Amino acid sequence: MIDLSSMVSEGRAVPLYQQIVAALRRRISDGSLELGTRLPSSRALAQDLGVARSTVVTAYDQLVAEGFAEPRQGAGIFVCDVAPICPPEVPATPVAAVPPPAPGLLLPGAPDPEVFPARPWARCVSRVARMDPLSLSHQEDAFGDPKLRREIAAYAARWRGIDCNAEQVLVTSGAREALELAMEFLVEREDIALEAPGFTPTRRFAQARGWPVQWLRAGARGAAVPRQMAKVTLLTPSHQFPLGGTLPVPQRQAFLQAARARGGWIIEDDFDSEFRYGGQPVPAMAALDREGRCIYVGTFSKTFSHALRLGYAILPPALVPRLRAQFIHPSAGAAITAQRPLAEFMASGQYDRHIRRARRLYAERYAAAAEALAGWPEALGCFHRHNAGMQIAFHLKGTPKDTEICRRAAEAGYGVRPLSSHDPEGAAQGLLIGFCQTQAKDLPVQIAGLRRVVEACS
Repeated sequence: MIDLSSMVSEGRAVPLYQQIVAALRRRISDGSLELGTRLPSSRALAQDLGVARSTVVTAYDQLVAEGFAEPRQGAGIFVCDVAPICPPEVPATPVAAVPPPAPGLLLPGAPDPEVFPARPWARCVSRVARMDPLSLSHQEDAFGDPKLRREIAAYAARWRGIDCNAEQVLVTSGAREALELAMEFLVEREDIALEAPGFTPTRRFAQARGWPVQWLRAGARGAAVPRQMAKVTLLTPSHQFPLGGTLPVPQRQAFLQAARARGGWIIEDDFDSEFRYGGQPVPAMAALDREGRCIYVGTFSKTFSHALRLGYAILPPALVPRLRAQFIHPSAGAAITAQRPLAEFMASGQYDRHIRRARRLYAERYAAAAEALAGWPEALGCFHRHNAGMQIAFHLKGTPKDTEICRRAAEAGYGVRPLSSHDPEGAAQGLLIGFCQTQAKDLPVQIAGLRRVVEACS
């Protein structure tokens, strides 16, 4: 006989059915009620406890749902096989929380979070939440928020000279996703040409799919047009990553003509073209494209914030229906919540003002970093003044390898990256040195500290 009469108390704030569930769950877990034990009928238990039968029925339904009991047709409710639940072991001594490592000084390619227009952005988000809250959680167009796509098209025309409309714009979760979508869509089991050194994730993406890769050796003026064009060629013409050079306009036109002759495509990765500190930004390669052979890829991660995780692709008109046919879910994984606020932010002119302010600040920091690096002895290496971008590639001379220097630099608190990690052959030796997150007045001291690390390794 099972004594369950002490399971409930009328004076407790917890509902009666939850008290019954908790008591039975505890007895089943600790083995007091063994496997296969038949529980009292709901009518009998209700009478014993002095509660309504519906209260017991609700409790039994919960136990069945959780797997502690099972109903058997015409026989009743029976205890299931539930292993005793033991509390986790408590460590003898509490373990102190270890803070995550800091990004490090002179981290390349990272925007300064202090430059982000937090208050204007917050006001914009708040305004959208009041006026059009549904846009923060619902979206019907698979290519992204229509208003944001219109603003991106206008921005690309204004800043990059690209003649396009909103229908050609695809919003993505960042430039990397846009690049991978374009590569997957266009290669079609043929070959692809990538810059060397170049963006490591695209190299890994191509190699993981077994595509034949043609390496385009990049120098101070970008990559040369190969004798035999690949089906797809990925370029960073405005600011070659990671070396920093700009592809001359005649060379851009030669690539586009070769792509047309091959029946191939150019993917233009324009990741930080806004940050050119000498003169106006060079027009995009897509602005020269008259044959519809170039897909333009941009991002808000460099110009605005990494946290938004938003980028975009501008497609040639002929590719729009083909790519739309492959999309089922909205925005290629791009966060919906930030899209309408960003559209409003751009429409108000605040995004353009932010770009101009960031470019002015980063120009000062670039000049300070370049001046400090110019004082390094020639025996350590050299760099080219491209007056653009968010990092400087310093080419090392002699030994040890750049990976060893970066390891030693990390121990000293620096976030510089090895140039060789972006070279498929590991031949390029250098340091990628950032400056955007450091005040101009502090850069000489930080770069002097980095120099001491390099000299100690030499």
